[in-house]
Amino acid sequence: MNKKSLILKKLTFITAAAALTISTAFASFADNLSTGSQSYRINVLNAVGVADASYISEAPCTRAYFAKMLVLASAARESATAMAASSAANDVPASYDKSGYIKTALTNGWMRTRLGGIFAPEDGVTLSDAARAALAMLGYEDSDMGANVTAGRISKFKALKLNEGVKASNASDVLTYTDAVNVIYNLLRTTSKNSNSIYGTAIKLALSSTGNELNVTEAMESSMTGPVLIKSEGELPSLIPIWGRENLNIYYNGTNSGTAGTRYISSQLNYYGWVIIYYNEGSNTIWAYGNDTGGNTYHCVRGTVNTIYYDGDDIASPSSVVVDNTEYDLNTSEVRFMFSVNGDVKVGDQVILICKSNTSFTDSDDTDYYAIAVVEFYPGSDNTYSNTIFASDATKYVAVDSSGNRVN
Repeated sequence: MNKKSLILKKLTFITAAAALTISTAFASFADNLSTGSQSYRINVLNAVGVADASYISEAPCTRAYFAKMLVLASAARESATAMAASSAANDVPASYDKSGYIKTALTNGWMRTRLGGIFAPEDGVTLSDAARAALAMLGYEDSDMGANVTAGRISKFKALKLNEGVKASNASDVLTYTDAVNVIYNLLRTTSKNSNSIYGTAIKLALSSTGNELNVTEAMESSMTGPVLIKSEGELPSLIPIWGRENLNIYYNGTNSGTAGTRYISSQLNYYGWVIIYYNEGSNTIWAYGNDTGGNTYHCVRGTVNTIYYDGDDIASPSSVVVDNTEYDLNTSEVRFMFSVNGDVKVGDQVILICKSNTSFTDSDDTDYYAIAVVEFYPGSDNTYSNTIFASDATKYVAVDSSGNRVN
């Protein structure tokens, strides 16, 4: 047997969460963005579903749209829809498409109505409006602004650099959509008044290693859903909510597949009967994984666990696992735990290993593949998948029912 065959049959596990799949797949795109640039900022907001490229415009941003951005950038984003059940203001009926966002912003004190309970949703949002909202979200009150509250608010807004990239400078100036994007981005990376954390932690964002910008990859991961085991094309529209959208971004086995992505997924399902999918609604992106290597960065290995080998007498520390008569090394504590006596993966269980190719196929002694995720599933009596556990590390398991829906 040549070295190439040995490499294909011997995989090495590394410590990694399932989210590493997204980090790696997105890395090449993120590397092409200039940190702090407008394209970088809009991609962060796009990834977490706050705004997309259409918001880069010099047109006046309306108060309604700004309210929507505020809510989507906060922990209140999940309750905004329920807020739409009643009128938000005298001129904002429940039927208004952004009523829920407006009512949420008003209820939380981020924005205010005008005289007579009028919100004026189609009016332009001013710098004064934006300063009031951002500072309120950060925990500041009028009493923090000094004798002249309006002037003090603008001063504090600028002192915190919430105006970075914002062309509007006077309290009465109307923000463009680009200005609004910059205010929201600056808000998310600013430390709250009574906390050591940036506001973005409310929607699971973190700063990059430089400490100045939001981490765009973290933004992708924070809104990523998956993995989801899809067993037929008919399940795609119900289990993957962005399936069928225009301009869908699809990575198949780590390769940007363009318009061919849907065909690759269909081919995998029709030929093999399954595919693993992660998706991010905000960025309109799908990452799909199947067992076709095809020279791609990733592929899957699927089979039944035949044997688990241990280091000497230490049954808590397995050294390798045999899946469908092929042995795979386990060389990290987290992955060993999954296959240990205390873990969830046992002999007889069926597993899918998502594997990453580190280098091209060569005859070198270096191991080409690293498994970055383990998907465990059990076939029911009727050959359906009655339970699925997605194991991302030693302590985190996500149970999914036969339809692929989370159950915990």
